[in-house]
Amino acid sequence: MAGDFGRDWTSTEPLSDINIVPLVDVLLVLLVIFMITAPIITHTLDVQLPRASLAPGTRTNETLIVTIDREGLLAVNESVIGPIRAQETIDRFDREIQAWKRRFPGTPAFLRADRRILYGTVIQVMAELRRLGVVDVGLMIEREGGG
Repeated sequence: MAGDFGRDWTSTEPLSDINIVPLVDVLLVLLVIFMITAPIITHTLDVQLPRASLAPGTRTNETLIVTIDREGLLAVNESVIGPIRAQETIDRFDREIQAWKRRFPGTPAFLRADRRILYGTVIQVMAELRRLGVVDVGLMIEREGGG
């Protein structure tokens, strides 16, 4: 018994502990990847909306969302149409709006315009929507307080 006191127990028995350091490293790398890619996935165009308080709105899967970014690119829901000044963009925009009206008649449309875009550009898009028969148009904003 006295001879066994200083003996190393790991030299004769297999080590059965789990080393979780590599697991934690992999999880932290995955967390960083998801944190970087999540904002990219949620928005088609980089748009900074004006801030204000508002009540909850309509479900977005039944709503037309027209987006104008800072450079004047136009998007309908998730698809980028093109620069707002190009005639082929306006033609494609007309087709997209007509298809949306056939699929969801009577549902509202929302306009997401970057706060740095010229006011006249927003009015131009709203006028085009009205010309196409979309009269229920709301302006999307960010809630005060960041979210």
